[in-house]
Amino acid sequence: MWQIVKRDVRFWIGITFLSVLMIVSIGYTVFFDGNIRELTMMYNEKGELEAAPFSPSSKFWFGSDVKGRDLVQLIIEGAKWTVGASIIIAILRVIVGGGIGLLLGMYSKRSFSVISSFFDPFSIVPMVMISYFMLNEVLTFDSGAEVVPLYLRVVFQIIVLVCLAVPTVMLYVAQEVKRIKKEEFMLAAAVLGGSKWQRLKRHVWPHMLPSFLLLVAQQFVSTLLLLLHLGLLQLFFGGTITFSGMDPDSVTKEWTGLIGQNFRHLTTHTWIVLIPIAFYSM
Repeated sequence: MWQIVKRDVRFWIGITFLSVLMIVSIGYTVFFDGNIRELTMMYNEKGELEAAPFSPSSKFWFGSDVKGRDLVQLIIEGAKWTVGASIIIAILRVIVGGGIGLLLGMYSKRSFSVISSFFDPFSIVPMVMISYFMLNEVLTFDSGAEVVPLYLRVVFQIIVLVCLAVPTVMLYVAQEVKRIKKEEFMLAAAVLGGSKWQRLKRHVWPHMLPSFLLLVAQQFVSTLLLLLHLGLLQLFFGGTITFSGMDPDSVTKEWTGLIGQNFRHLTTHTWIVLIPIAFYSM
């Protein structure tokens, strides 16, 4: 697998792009405290007074949102939350679900069919529906209201999004382990007296490692899609601030929140939505 990956130019371009974004985003928060330039009115090149939102120009490279906030800085500030949270959630899904799946596939016999039939519905019901109802009360709050600290909201959201995918990952890994157990080398190891733990450690794990790496990539994309769906429902990562008579705002400025809170401006001020979508798609 490594021989294929190391020659994949698109893979390395993607890794480099995400790494640079993460470093710049974290550096921006550390050195500039995450402050976003905000300008509600300014003079254009013709000397005319304009109000936000401002279209892309030399003063605002990617334009501004309806509140006059620089989209470049919003994208940079939100990168660490969008990319970082998705990576953490994807890895935790594979660690938890994969670990349970390894044990389930190796040690379970008759109980596997019962467990499989119980958790199968989780692969059918849309995660966005379950996660929305579980997270809405915790993440949505009015401006000025006393709320749960940000780190607790983030931890709770990560736990929910991880747990929702564990059954699917667990069953996939367990089925792969059962398939490997039928291979001749596994039967030979059993005949030679190898314990289940030894067979799992020496034979199953090396064969499953490439699958785990692919699972992390697959769960990363799955997490991004789930966050986007929640964003379109105006449930943003880290919290949604609601205002009376105004658009809701994202606490963390993550990309799916920028898309969700500005989506209604797609036909009027296109750049406000298309810029976050472009970075999200990369």
